[in-house]
Amino acid sequence: MKTTITFIKRTYTTWRPQCLYWSPSTGDLLVGMCYIHTGTAKVTRYNQSGQLTRTIQHDNTGRGLYRYPHYITENNNGDVVVSDRRAVVVTEPGGRHRFSYTGPPSGLGLEPGGICTDALSHILVYDGRTKTVQMLDKDGQFLSHLLTESQEMGEPRSLSYDVNTHRLWVGSWDNNKVCVYRYITRQDAMTDEHRPCPDGEPMFSSSAVEWR
Repeated sequence: MKTTITFIKRTYTTWRPQCLYWSPSTGDLLVGMCYIHTGTAKVTRYNQSGQLTRTIQHDNTGRGLYRYPHYITENNNGDVVVSDRRAVVVTEPGGRHRFSYTGPPSGLGLEPGGICTDALSHILVYDGRTKTVQMLDKDGQFLSHLLTESQEMGEPRSLSYDVNTHRLWVGSWDNNKVCVYRYITRQDAMTDEHRPCPDGEPMFSSSAVEWR
């Protein structure tokens, strides 16, 4: 018998859910939410019974962490990773702010979109300003531009990493394609070592599917 659990019931005067992530390690549901009347935002965690177990909203000074969460994911160490309006905001599972990534050393800033993490705890985020997918380490240090806009896939936008096949699935914004890339081998994942490709060096593309 199928059971439906209502986690959040939205009305015009309540918080608006913006992004969701189901945690395979805990079974929890993470929800990025906005309150449009005040321009504030938060991340809430619900257990499998639909009970609210944690709210992440402020840093240790009381300042709001988020402005408009677009995408949300979780790293291997349990960090909550949010693609916000102008930054990637990372907190510990308990809600303590670890860091906010605002762009590569070039100083061009960041317009974050799709986000995911891989088997080695790298953070991969799409940047609308440079139309690239950037790779960070788990502590927020920029490592490389993993993908750039190309004729094959157009402008990358949505990201998903498959931990079973170690492939990166990338949805295109402008040409109805999903491209699949591999940049980590099974050996990399087993030894917890990987050396990112230098900027400009292409990754191996395994396939591209066009949706009509």
